[in-house]
Amino acid sequence: MAKRARISEADRISGLPDDVLCHIISFLPLKEAIRTSILSTRWSKIFTLISNLNFDCSTRRNSYCFSFMNFVDRILFYRTGFVDKFRLNCGGFIDSYRVDGWIRYALKNSVRELDLCLDCKEFRMLPVCVFTCKTLVTLRLVLHGKCKFVLKVPVTICFPSLKILHLSGIRFPDDDSSRRLFSSCLVLEELVVHTCFLKKQCRFNVSNPTLKRLTIAYTGGGFDNDSEILIGYIRGGFDNDYEIVIDAPSLIYFKCCYLPKRFFLQNLNSLVHVHIGFGMGFNSYHSFITSNTAATDLIKGIANVQSLELSGIFAKLFLESSSIIPEFPILTCLDLNGYFFDGWERVLPHLFACFPHLEALILKVNRKFSSDNRRVTLPSNVFPSNLWSQLKTLKILSFKGKKFELKMVEYFLKNAEVLENFTIQIRPSKKHIPDKLKSEITETLLNLPKLSEKCKVLVV
Repeated sequence: MAKRARISEADRISGLPDDVLCHIISFLPLKEAIRTSILSTRWSKIFTLISNLNFDCSTRRNSYCFSFMNFVDRILFYRTGFVDKFRLNCGGFIDSYRVDGWIRYALKNSVRELDLCLDCKEFRMLPVCVFTCKTLVTLRLVLHGKCKFVLKVPVTICFPSLKILHLSGIRFPDDDSSRRLFSSCLVLEELVVHTCFLKKQCRFNVSNPTLKRLTIAYTGGGFDNDSEILIGYIRGGFDNDYEIVIDAPSLIYFKCCYLPKRFFLQNLNSLVHVHIGFGMGFNSYHSFITSNTAATDLIKGIANVQSLELSGIFAKLFLESSSIIPEFPILTCLDLNGYFFDGWERVLPHLFACFPHLEALILKVNRKFSSDNRRVTLPSNVFPSNLWSQLKTLKILSFKGKKFELKMVEYFLKNAEVLENFTIQIRPSKKHIPDKLKSEITETLLNLPKLSEKCKVLVV
């Protein structure tokens, strides 16, 4: 009797409903989930109901590609029911006609999340039914190297449920294609555009009333030919002969890591946080003015944000262009990740003058942060007086304990009247054991004089 009870208890999981079992095995890699079919007759049917399909052909070997294609075909042949998530990462010798069929299978079975990462030379076009899929909530389309098709947006297009759209490596044939694509997403909330291609002298239009998060970014690469232009910053200078229009009344977050020829920003009154990556472009006032007026359009268009993150080389810009950078009247949080070749003691006073209500400051200390580390003797009135009476949170990242870094910390602690939280994040050095470095810096900081009695120092 006891033995029979133990057997019954050991197999209680098989008594769970099918949908619960499918949910459990959905956390397993697909091949592991399929192996559960050998457990019993009951389990042999469960894997056919899996709704999360993740197919990954990371290798480009010819023999493996054929095996992978057969594996995908068998899974799709035996399974039944709707598809919740369909992810496909493949390239090399994968047959583009099969890829097209797999995508159509997902769409036919009411897929909600479609994630495609393709490097197939012969794959030229998305199935037209993608553009009218009523169930699609998330669409990620990432194209690599060999996969260079133009995204031909049909006349009839409607995404009634699409909330998240990520595009990378896409080629848009004309102005109207991008405009119609984004405006046809009736409930779109998040849009990411990364390393996409446009024809020269065109306008990239992002107009959507429900869009809340927008990222336009670029991290590497270049032009394919003279008839195409890459959305992004090209190392060594700007060559972006196109314009970007953003009309998004619900936009809360905006990240831009390159600059085009011009920016036209409309209806951004809901904007709260902006991240601007200047890259290597603005090491002088001249490059800011002559190379790209889009920087002026962008900075003036986001002046009503509450939180701002700046990264890149922009030290001289803030020293010489105070008339161009407007006042940010309601900004309370500033995050700086830049290379200040002219020294923090010269750059920051000019910069902070633009933010009269700053309460939280995050600084990342980069190499060559200051051009003169020995002579840092500034009176407190060099900085805006309202800074010391309002700054409550200060966080310094990538800290190494250099003399100029400690001098900067000492200066802030001696002048910040209401500082409550001061955090140092240490960047480990090869010459120091992290624990030893942490204890040394902690001891040094605790011994520095602090004007604010409420200030708490934390070293992480």
